[in-house]
Amino acid sequence: MKKVFKMMVLITLVSFLVLPRVGLAEETEDVTEIEGITVTAPKEKEKVVLKPSSIIINVEEFKMPGTSQNVMDVLKTRAIIDFRGGSDLFVDRDPIYMRGFYGKRFIVALDGLSIQTTHHGSDDVDYNQISFPQIESIEIIPGPHSPLYPGKSIGGVINVKTKGLKRHETMKPDLKVTTSYKSYNTQNHSMDINGGIGSFVYGLWYQKYHTDGYLRNREADLDIVTGRFGYILPSDGYIYLTASYSDSDYEEYVINDPARSDYDPGYPDTPKVWRSYEPWQKPSMNKKDDSYRLAYKQPTPIGLWTLGAYYHHQHHTGKKWDYIDKKDKAKGIERISSRDEKWREWGGRLQDEIQLFEDHLITVGFDMDNLYRNLMHSAWDRPESRGKYQKIIGMYGIYIQDKWNILPRLTMTPGLRYENADVYFRNWSERSQTYKNPLIQEDFIKKNHNQVVPKFFTTYELDDLSDVLRDTSISAGVSKIWTPISYCII
Repeated sequence: MKKVFKMMVLITLVSFLVLPRVGLAEETEDVTEIEGITVTAPKEKEKVVLKPSSIIINVEEFKMPGTSQNVMDVLKTRAIIDFRGGSDLFVDRDPIYMRGFYGKRFIVALDGLSIQTTHHGSDDVDYNQISFPQIESIEIIPGPHSPLYPGKSIGGVINVKTKGLKRHETMKPDLKVTTSYKSYNTQNHSMDINGGIGSFVYGLWYQKYHTDGYLRNREADLDIVTGRFGYILPSDGYIYLTASYSDSDYEEYVINDPARSDYDPGYPDTPKVWRSYEPWQKPSMNKKDDSYRLAYKQPTPIGLWTLGAYYHHQHHTGKKWDYIDKKDKAKGIERISSRDEKWREWGGRLQDEIQLFEDHLITVGFDMDNLYRNLMHSAWDRPESRGKYQKIIGMYGIYIQDKWNILPRLTMTPGLRYENADVYFRNWSERSQTYKNPLIQEDFIKKNHNQVVPKFFTTYELDDLSDVLRDTSISAGVSKIWTPISYCII
């Protein structure tokens, strides 16, 4: 499968980089006739476009109080998104639900490519790794009706779209510097540089963020640097590579109970709950992320081809003070490692959009994701296997979708997706020193799941029926729900 994918990428790049602009419609100026008056001014983008099939937020036009720190600040303004984070001052774990579904039941994608880690809990997506100045729009697709995304998109899809490349008339770069300060000593400083030389385009963005937090022991620091280098192709296409690195240090909040002698009235009450830490333990976490993304877009006589590929690696560590011997606390305390995990993911997507006649937009494509996990000192694995990467999920999908405008007010979108997933389950129990399934003498068991999943969504606009029904429509979706990914697998 890896060889097939590499050959597809190579053939696509070689073919379309040399393909002349044949049979493509020339770009024309938008012209509108209004009672003899010709209007040629470009139409302004709407801040938020509401459609039955999706919600599109144009980030540059979207205004909100204060300065947006990251993509989460925009997402949590939508009713379809339920923000459940303890604080929005720093996003350390998945803080949102979508239509009542948690992170393993909806997809977060960047330019159509899924973003997730192989953590078994609620660390599926690190929203800090999305470079905010590079975002053009955010598309929110409710429900499981799109065949373009994997089966875990039961609640829907959040697809973050980055800005395309544009030519620069001069070699002088565009520089933008922003800074903000608010309560709890929260500081956000960023620098954005964009420029180009001829058809070559480059961009560099840096963010420095700090907050003391409002909970006890909740200070956080974040540094992100993102660079992009691309080339605008002669046929209105482009190809670019984006590299990003982030380093975040943050503290875990601790117990602050008014009934205890170590209570600090300067912070909100935080009673003892599951996974709570004592104030003297001073737990802290660190995340280091590096990611690389390749994007390629090429209009051709046989459709609009897009190719995307990504690689992401994260190292997550934690430290805290703890007793040297819990049975003999007189021995004192020491600083120990509470977490040491590495996650790695890579994958890609190849897609073609074909305008067939005037009423059919056909989309066909192939995507794949491979997820690995490395538990450095986990008590779950054998000592000799710790520090090694273990594949957890390998999956690929093939899909086709037809957006059919049957009538001016009636749109029907049927689709079909074939998905194949290899899921690796832990079979060895280090604590009991036995195999969970004694018939299979292997530490991990690979199980294959595959399914053909039909999708269907239709919309009828009611504007013509009455003035009262203007901007009103009715929609219906019937799709098969299928996913082999459960909460405990990753």
